[in-house]
Amino acid sequence: MSNILLYKVQKYSSEYKKIFKGVYDDFKSRSFSDYKFELEPLEYDEFLKYVGEGFINCIILLEDEIPTAFMVYTTEISESLELNIIHCLGNENTNLKRKLLLEKFFELERTLLEKKVTTYPMLGSQEQFVPDIANYGFKMVAVAVLRFNFRNPNSLETFSKFTPPFMQPEYRLTSWKNEYLEDIVDVVYSSFRETADAQFDPRFSSFEGAKDIVEKITQEVYGTFLPECTSVMLYDEKPVGVCFANITAGKIANIPVIGLKHGHCGKGLGEIMLHNTVKNLLAVKNLSLEEVNASTETDNYPALKMYRRLGFKEDYYYPQAYRPAGMPENTSSNNNEPPAIN
Repeated sequence: MSNILLYKVQKYSSEYKKIFKGVYDDFKSRSFSDYKFELEPLEYDEFLKYVGEGFINCIILLEDEIPTAFMVYTTEISESLELNIIHCLGNENTNLKRKLLLEKFFELERTLLEKKVTTYPMLGSQEQFVPDIANYGFKMVAVAVLRFNFRNPNSLETFSKFTPPFMQPEYRLTSWKNEYLEDIVDVVYSSFRETADAQFDPRFSSFEGAKDIVEKITQEVYGTFLPECTSVMLYDEKPVGVCFANITAGKIANIPVIGLKHGHCGKGLGEIMLHNTVKNLLAVKNLSLEEVNASTETDNYPALKMYRRLGFKEDYYYPQAYRPAGMPENTSSNNNEPPAIN
């Protein structure tokens, strides 16, 4: 007689605290190798604390009452519903488990799904779920992650040989000042409102949303802000471009946003800002940084070429999934009962 596994999906509850730890610890052990994490995930007790306080949400999948998979997502950090991770213990029926977790997410967050875009960076092994998640109304943007390794001789040589383009006298390069905030928000809004970024992060499509992004960068929500390394391009002493810099993990710096107002593109100003930011990062000895990374869409060829000219190398690619607000549900199964798997 064959064994039958009964799957059940529900929100995490404290009754599973002890046995859920094994699944969470398995995720932690694979967070760097399988999911390309740069930051160490929360310790288990801290994770449960944030779940209990409602800062993050957790759905678990049970096989005969034993947790073997989970989904983590957030609803309040930005204008999007953000799927952070879908992790499964082992390799058996992985995509089925992901589907069941996703369908429970739709059930729990039906009201917010009408109002908010859902985003899901499908890092590492989660890419295997791409063919299935498209059936749930998700669209894809391919993203490249690029790195400049401060100990790579080839990158350093490429950077040292780079000659910044000529900058007209009306322009001046400087570093971040708080007084620039409103103008820089307008720069970010102007730069990104019609890009693929605005599709999976709708904050880019409005001035107030762009302000939220800039404030979260400068107020260190996304990492340690480096105002002295952030490059601001002035035109007649008014900001028209920015290349932000922060530290996201240990000795890893990041370029979270680089943008120019329309009318100032095509003059090499982006390269000038990026060159200045990397030069400043290399010069900050007390930080002992090992690299700086950035990301861009794979079809943004001008940005890719700019990074390459300065010594950045593509490290890996991942599908950025997003589901527009109000998208009709289009699931592959209308069966609401937990399936039995022979």
